[in-house]
Parts: sequence; structure tokens; C-alpha cells
Amino acid sequence: MRPVLDRLLDLPWVYRLQTAIFAPGAEGAIVGRIAALLPQLPAATRLLDVGCGPHSWLFRVGLHPVGADVSLPYLREYTAGGETAVAASADALPIASHSFDGVWSIGLLHHLPDPTAAATLNEMVRACRPGGYVAVFDAVLPRATWRRPVASAIRRFDRGRFVRSESALRGLLPSGFDWRCDRFTYAATGLEAVLCWMQIAGDR
Repeated sequence: MRPVLDRLLDLPWVYRLQTAIFAPGAEGAIVGRIAALLPQLPAATRLLDVGCGPHSWLFRVGLHPVGADVSLPYLREYTAGGETAVAASADALPIASHSFDGVWSIGLLHHLPDPTAAATLNEMVRACRPGGYVAVFDAVLPRATWRRPVASAIRRFDRGRFVRSESALRGLLPSGFDWRCDRFTYAATGLEAVLCWMQIAGDR
């Protein structure tokens, strides 16, 4: 059953429909958090969205990142409006080191096992220039199932098989950087996420 569901969710309209059903209010909450974070980040012209999906969340705040994704249907929709994207595995980006001012991952890591997620984060750091930033948004498990029963049930059936606790997600972040993390509820069903970011030293 899982492979069938995964193939269905590769269809952009199905992806949008399941988000509307299981995460009502998510768009406003996530976009609001991204918009609030941007003034705290270094100025960035060239951006990369790793695991961009059919549309980057950054489009909603007026940004136009280069997208990277393994799904060809997503990439076709992403580029249909004139945006730039590359077919790529997140843990082996075909991108020169230090070539982007800001590197984002939004809702990707819970689809990846720990070794792949860790490699993806290291690739994001590699792709970012000194003085630039890396930002990661990802779903996390409720702290207590009984407090968030609906969210806990949704997470059990999440397409992403690797939804982690906040501490487990933090444990994957590359060391040696001053990561800042903000946990928040982003849907009426009680789904929670963590938004983490850091700036790379200018003399790297």
C-alpha cells in the first residue's frame, strides 16, 4: 500500500489535497514563520531549496530559489513558471561548494533515514558560501501522544517514515555551528515542527 500512496503523492494536486486535509492552516503558519525569520538572516540573493517539491514555500514570501528534487513530476511543475531547478538527490547535490547565499530545506528530512538526512545537511552546509546561512524546517513528533492524539495519529501514517523527536532532529544538525531552533504548532490538527537556522562564519 505504501508504494501506491507514494506514487499518488508524486502528483502535485494530490500532494496539495492531502496537505489541506491533514494540515489545515499550515500554509499561513509556515509562511508566517519564514517571513518572520528572514529579517534575522544575512542578505541573500542566490538561494537553494533542497527537496523543493512542486512549489517552493519561499515563493510565498517573494523569493525565487533554485530548486533541487528527485521527483520529475515535481520538477516539471516547479519549472513550468520559469523557475530554475535541478534533478538531484539531496545527499549528493550536483552543485559547486560555497555557491549559494542561503540554503533551505523545508519539510524534507522526515522523508530520509538518519544517515541520508545527516549527509543532506552536510551537503547544504557545503553548498553555502561563507557569511551565508542554512535554514531547516521539519516536522517533529508530539512531546506526549495523549496531549496531541490527532497529530500523533497523522504522524503514524505520514508519508515521511522518519518523523523524529525534536532532540533527534537537533542531533542531526552539523556540529561546529551556532544553530538556533524554534518549535511551533503549524496546523489546526496540532502538528508541530521545528525551524532551525545558522550563519556560516565569513572566514570559513
